[in-house]
Amino acid sequence: MLFRILEPQTKANQFWRDFDRLNDELTRSILDNQFGTSSHFPPVNVYTKEDEALVTCLLPGMDTDQIDINVKDNMLSIHGKKKTEELAEGTEVHRREIFQGEFHRSLELPFRVNQDQVSAKYVNGVLNIHLPRREEDKPKKVSINIG
Repeated sequence: MLFRILEPQTKANQFWRDFDRLNDELTRSILDNQFGTSSHFPPVNVYTKEDEALVTCLLPGMDTDQIDINVKDNMLSIHGKKKTEELAEGTEVHRREIFQGEFHRSLELPFRVNQDQVSAKYVNGVLNIHLPRREEDKPKKVSINIG
């Protein structure tokens, strides 16, 4: 990045462009290891209502047989492995930012889930997991007796 600031990239300074790219990748790798940003893959949104939760997860380029979903009590676990893309002979990687490899994401939900009623749908790279609340965990109205 420093090199990009100091001097615009031209074909003549290939060495410095490669050095700059290596520096970026090393910095990202160190930061990921230090602060655990890779553990936040895949990105998710979690929405809850009184009786259910919906987890939306971005997993583009996956097949459903590459994704495992497990639910126990109030823990949701999403595990998978995205295949490494195969490159044609002679192809060099100029930049590779799209995730590939194995991932695991665990989320704690605010209530226990009815495991028998969990459903999941994968459309256009988005995984939606519907997680209904266990009947015994639903809020119950308590009647007040007089006297």
